[in-house]
Amino acid sequence: MTIARVLLAGLAASALAPAFDGDSFAAKFEALPQAVQETARAHMENALPVSISSAKGEQGWDYQVNTRLNGKYHDLVIDGTGKLVAVKDETDLASLPAAAKAAIEKQATASKIVTLEKVTEGGEVSYGAVVKDDAQGTFVRVRVGADGTVKPTNQNDRGK
Repeated sequence: MTIARVLLAGLAASALAPAFDGDSFAAKFEALPQAVQETARAHMENALPVSISSAKGEQGWDYQVNTRLNGKYHDLVIDGTGKLVAVKDETDLASLPAAAKAAIEKQATASKIVTLEKVTEGGEVSYGAVVKDDAQGTFVRVRVGADGTVKPTNQNDRGK
């Protein structure tokens, strides 16, 4: 390697260093409780890490590890003890069971579906959508079971 290339590589590395400070995914990941880290590693597969967030719930802290897998989001919700609470995978309308698709379309009649996800919680699958009411400019979260039953939404549902 020539001296010019070494200098150029050094300059590039020093220019990128501020972008990878304490707010990096790796730094936030290492700050998570050990049990949460272990569960996340076991379920991240080949996903690209994106961000980490946390929320205080009735049972303690929940951590959401946001990743991208095959170009779609693949998010893990893990409680403070390391228990996998939910897996949220970006999906499309065509992939939903007919009853779930019909229920979401009914909720979004005068709106546009912004995001759509498959949520797996403890073996139960439901489908969540964020719809935008163009007339009012508001966003509404909708969650339905595979059978089309409307379910309550929670704070961990992805939304705007």
